[in-house]
Amino acid sequence: MNIIFFNSKTFLTNEIVNALKKTPDIRLINVPMPLMPPTDAAEAIFEQLKSYLPAFIVSVNDAGYDAAGKLNDLIGKSGSYQLNWFCDHPLYEYIFGMRQVPRIHKRIDFVTEEWFVAPMRQAGMDACFLPLAVDESYFNTEGTIGPERDVAFVGNSSLEFIDTLMGRNGIASELEHHAELIKKLKERYFNNPRENICEYLKRHPDFWQNKIKIDPEQFLFAVEWMVGYLYRRDFIVAIAADFPERFTCFGDGYWERFINPSQVSTLACYYTNLCRYYRSTRINLNINRVQIHTAFTQRIFDCKASGAFVLTERRALNKRYFKTAGPEAEIAEFDSLAECKDRIRYYLKNDQERLKIAEAGRENVLANHTYKNRIQAMLACAHVRWGI
Repeated sequence: MNIIFFNSKTFLTNEIVNALKKTPDIRLINVPMPLMPPTDAAEAIFEQLKSYLPAFIVSVNDAGYDAAGKLNDLIGKSGSYQLNWFCDHPLYEYIFGMRQVPRIHKRIDFVTEEWFVAPMRQAGMDACFLPLAVDESYFNTEGTIGPERDVAFVGNSSLEFIDTLMGRNGIASELEHHAELIKKLKERYFNNPRENICEYLKRHPDFWQNKIKIDPEQFLFAVEWMVGYLYRRDFIVAIAADFPERFTCFGDGYWERFINPSQVSTLACYYTNLCRYYRSTRINLNINRVQIHTAFTQRIFDCKASGAFVLTERRALNKRYFKTAGPEAEIAEFDSLAECKDRIRYYLKNDQERLKIAEAGRENVLANHTYKNRIQAMLACAHVRWGI
């Protein structure tokens, strides 16, 4: 079986290539592709692929396809099968860009957040949920590392993305005009970080619908992102204040605007030393982006494969994939900022319980949640859909 991977050097490129190489009975054709080739190049690209077709085409975040969907059409008509995996907001380029919803020719779009399945299907896409995973060649327990810090969070501030978002036509003024609404939504989200901000606003159109001058989907996206950005920023600020000598934030330099610069490190690099930082931290915090309503960040799987302890926000799917309570617990959760602080103090005093949870989670992840597992799940889904 030929599997063509559209390699645009996006997030998960290395992991998917490694997983495909481990998959038996396939021939991997790793094709360098621009993120979004021009539509007038679609036929030339198709001609270069033609000798390998029909095949499975694997892509991430639609990278490698032109905005008008011409390459998608050509590949579909060749009798090939398309498996695309959205690891970010799946409708971002449809909301803000010129990308067209692809016409379905034996194509499945997988999403890492289960909530997105319904709106994608409403848009005419064949969508399925597939959570993130780990590449154990990057995250593992090789070598012995002792504890070097008590608490850490790994993640960028998102300030750069917010600046980009605010630079889009009309969004900055709309968010400024609705500053009071955003403030109330942030307070609401702090009270319940599982709140779906977009769904809440759709249930209450009187708050905004006749008061905006931009596309409603763009407005909802921007408001949700702003609320999530403020929530995570303020959450980290509060943790840093409560644990001033015991907390480190591994991320971009923008964090220094919000917390003591001595608590910020820009040294963590994903494919080189991040595993070491996870393993040398007693408690790794996971604070989700606001768009993750039910599922997981990459942090969960990477920490656990590293043998590290992670304390995460409670989400609906935690119980589906991990044991969350009792003597066999594989993950530790919190429901609020106050509970997070309490659980940090508890687990810093209970080393054996913390280490037991970390080891149990590691065994689960390495057995069931690697990228090889996910590629097998993709192909199994294709078999169910198309009988191949």
